Amino acid sequence: MYGLPSTVTVDQTLPKNAFYQRLSLAAPVKDEFVHGIEELRVVASIKEATCGIPTSGSIEEISVLRIVLKTDELPRKALDAIASAVPRKMLMACCHEGRACLAVVRDGLRASERWIAEEQMNIELRGASLAEVWDGLCAQVLFDDVEVEDVDARMAQEERIAELEAEVIKLKRKYAKEVQPAKRNAAFRTYKQALAELRALKGE
Repeated sequence: MYGLPSTVTVDQTLPKNAFYQRLSLAAPVKDEFVHGIEELRVVASIKEATCGIPTSGSIEEISVLRIVLKTDELPRKALDAIASAVPRKMLMACCHEGRACLAVVRDGLRASERWIAEEQMNIELRGASLAEVWDGLCAQVLFDDVEVEDVDARMAQEERIAELEAEVIKLKRKYAKEVQPAKRNAAFRTYKQALAELRALKGE
C-alpha cells in the first residue's frame, strides 16, 4: 500500500469510539472525532524487524495510519489528539472519496496542502536509520521533497519566509503613507532590508 514494502504492511483497525472515549478530550475535539472521522486503520508498521532499517535514538517504530474522513476538511484537533495518544512516530494518510493527503506531528500538526488520488500516493522510505526515515517522511509531507537534509532548518526557513512576506506588505504600506521625508526614507530602508532578506531566503 502507498508504495511501501510488503514487509511493513499490517491491517489493524482502531475502534474509533473506544479510542477517543478513553481519552480526556475537550468537547470540540470529541465533536471532530464524531463528525469528522469515519475509520482509523493502521496499514503499516515501519521498524527494524519489518524493513531492516535500524532504530535510532528514541525512534523504534513509525506507524502509518489511514484515516477515513467524513468530509474533505481535516479534523486537526482530533488528528493532534490521535498522535499525542500513540507512543511512537506516526504518518497519517487522511482519505476522503478516493483522494488523500498526508499529515505528521512535528512541532505541531503539519499537513500537506496537496490532495491527490489515493491510488497514486507513494511514500518513500529513505535513510540509514529510522530517525533519517522519519525526517524523510516529514520532508515529503511538509515540502513534497524527500531530499531535504535538515528538516528543522527548512521548517525554520519556511516560517521566516512567511513572517517576512507579511512584514514586507506591512512595511510597504507604512512607507507609502509616511509624509515626513526623514521618516519615509527610514521606513523605505527598513522595507528594502526586509525585502532583500526575503528574496535571499527564496533564492531570488
